[in-house]
Amino acid sequence: MAELWVEKYRPKKVSEVVGNHDSVKAFVEWMKSWELGKPSKKAVLLYGPAGVGKTSLVLAYAREHGYDVVEVNASDWRNEERMKMVVGESSLQATLDGTTKKIILVDEVDGIAGREDAGGLSALRKIIDNTRTPIALVANNPWDPRLASIRDRCLMLQFRRLRKSEVIKRLKEIALAEGIKVTDAALKKLAERSEGDLRSAINDLQAIASGRKVVDVDAVEVLGERNRVREIFQALRIIFNTKSLRAARAALEGLEIDLDMVYAWLIDNVPEQIPNPEELAEAYEALAKADLFLAKASREQKWKLTRYAIPLMTGGVALARRTKPHGFVKFTFPSKIRLMQKSRAERELRHSIASKIAGKLHLSSAKAITHMLPYISFIMSRGDEYAKAMAEYFEFTSSETKYLAGEGGEVEVAKVAVEKKRKRTRRTRRR
Repeated sequence: MAELWVEKYRPKKVSEVVGNHDSVKAFVEWMKSWELGKPSKKAVLLYGPAGVGKTSLVLAYAREHGYDVVEVNASDWRNEERMKMVVGESSLQATLDGTTKKIILVDEVDGIAGREDAGGLSALRKIIDNTRTPIALVANNPWDPRLASIRDRCLMLQFRRLRKSEVIKRLKEIALAEGIKVTDAALKKLAERSEGDLRSAINDLQAIASGRKVVDVDAVEVLGERNRVREIFQALRIIFNTKSLRAARAALEGLEIDLDMVYAWLIDNVPEQIPNPEELAEAYEALAKADLFLAKASREQKWKLTRYAIPLMTGGVALARRTKPHGFVKFTFPSKIRLMQKSRAERELRHSIASKIAGKLHLSSAKAITHMLPYISFIMSRGDEYAKAMAEYFEFTSSETKYLAGEGGEVEVAKVAVEKKRKRTRRTRRR
């Protein structure tokens, strides 16, 4: 399988990082202050939307200046003991001999602030206070009140969505390197769809460039009404062929398909893609554990548990496959999805809901679906005052409300709409 372009063209030097020049410059100055002596802030918090270069900046600086990177995902390390073991030890051991230089990279630090936190935040605060090596924290939204003490200890650097011109320029460079001609109209369309997310734009370009020497605007339209989405086939190709945990996990980013559906695709295709019995058993074990988290998340409405299912579904399967099948093996369409496939009307309804959520919360449609829709759907299903207020705030139509509320839950919300209509009618009559 061809290498993912987001990894192939990830910046190798700080000068190659696209956009957010002031924040990039501030990060470099902060790192230099570490090299000259301890800075006023022992940690830096890079925050902003996905795909704008936060993690890439840290990795590029480390590569360019000879630092080892100790990388952890905070959402997977909420436990105090684990945080101390992985991050704490590295923070004390680094640079003591003057030869080994390290940067500790803690991604998704906003994921620690959930109800599942078991001392992770407290441990991280102590680690920052006592660290002997730079700590770079990365977050999409660092403004949870529980993160206040972390913010106080960090140099805060905001990363904004990239400008359309910056995305276009980088896509041009990649297309030139790959020997692909991309029309100006196609580049503009890709940049607009990305909403300032360079990683998403590069993924979309690679998806539609496959088998083409010329990419025009019609090729971009093949992506349909999806917002920054890769085909499920491409995601599966990544999972079944990569040996990079980062690449495997990233395979589902922006994919507007429910995790249950992705799971169905994997379950039905694993036997054909992983012919070795021992490797197949490992893959099924990873999927079985993922299924437990998905089931618990659905049953108890604890949607954050999906954070644990995704690495098992992606990295667990990717690492299990060490023997490739003989020849090309097609992906089979899952029987479950054949039975449960949603109609075009429903997909359009879901897209409309996502657009409204995205507009109100200043998110991409993909983020609205993956991160917000489960919570909003749960609230709407209750049919209480919160559901009523939410329906009004997002300006959901009756069909959208019914879809979100599910069976039985739409009754109370529908009553609100009827009552509002009656009040308007009475006011009109009085006039």
